[in-house]
Amino acid sequence: MEGRPRVLFFGMHGNFSLPSLHALLESDIEVCAVVVPATHVDQFQSDSPDQVALALYRREQVRPAHSTLPVLQSSHESSIVQLAWQRKIPLWEVHRLADPSTISILASYQPDVLCVACFSQRIPRAVLDIAHLGCLNVHPSLLPTNRGPEPLFWTFRHGCRQTGVTIHFMNEEMDSGAILAQEVIPVADGMSYVQLELDCARRGGKLLSQTVWDLYQGIAFSQNQDENSSSYYGFPSNEDFVVPVADWDAEHVYNFICAVAHWGGPIVLQFGDERVTIQKATSYNHEGTDDLPFKHYFWQDDKLWIRCKRGWVAVVNPVTFQ
Repeated sequence: MEGRPRVLFFGMHGNFSLPSLHALLESDIEVCAVVVPATHVDQFQSDSPDQVALALYRREQVRPAHSTLPVLQSSHESSIVQLAWQRKIPLWEVHRLADPSTISILASYQPDVLCVACFSQRIPRAVLDIAHLGCLNVHPSLLPTNRGPEPLFWTFRHGCRQTGVTIHFMNEEMDSGAILAQEVIPVADGMSYVQLELDCARRGGKLLSQTVWDLYQGIAFSQNQDENSSSYYGFPSNEDFVVPVADWDAEHVYNFICAVAHWGGPIVLQFGDERVTIQKATSYNHEGTDDLPFKHYFWQDDKLWIRCKRGWVAVVNPVTFQ
């Protein structure tokens, strides 16, 4: 097929969407419009009630008035919103995807492919059917395992030493469409959630752009997911931040703490009838501790060492016993 593919891109602010949009543009793919969910662009909310009432609103770049004062860089300077404006790509803020006016406007771009890299709204069938080659999603797990909205949390919660990124067709079910491409990604010791998310996003962006070209050229191959091997996990609850240290190796405990500490919620280590709320782990070891056969924890050099199923993990103040 001659020419180049036309893509309608769905994404959000944050680490995950931007690398995919970058990769598509750098691969000479025409991104005809960018769509963001209205609830995640609060700083761009309109002052006009009429605009907020619209199902889909075209968001234009606001040019600051001339001033001799220094301009503070926005935290969204590198967001997909800024990139769309820089590349003069139409940017749409969507309130209701299923609204007929939304569908009509998006369909008018006549995209070959829809691409999704983290989007908080359910995409209805009428929108999925806009692109004749289908809708592709970038998912940070090796599907069919870890379907759901926060797969990387569960990667750390389950102590996985590798995960991956998957490009798959979207349908009306959660992360269950046929797979077109995958790449395995190792999970390093002490890796943060943000680091792993960014690694998945960058590799996923490259896979996405290659898959778009393969689809456009008619050489893509897809494979249905094995439902017998599938797993789904929802958003984590408070109890999912409680670590049963007697059931986990020290390495697992340490890596989970390092990964999710930035979420801001309390991480609770439970041993016996006691619980301790912590914020940071510094190290772990799997060395023998025969001289402390009955202790769950001990203090050494301002560090609290907590016994795990195998080994000990060190956490630092502040810690709170319950």
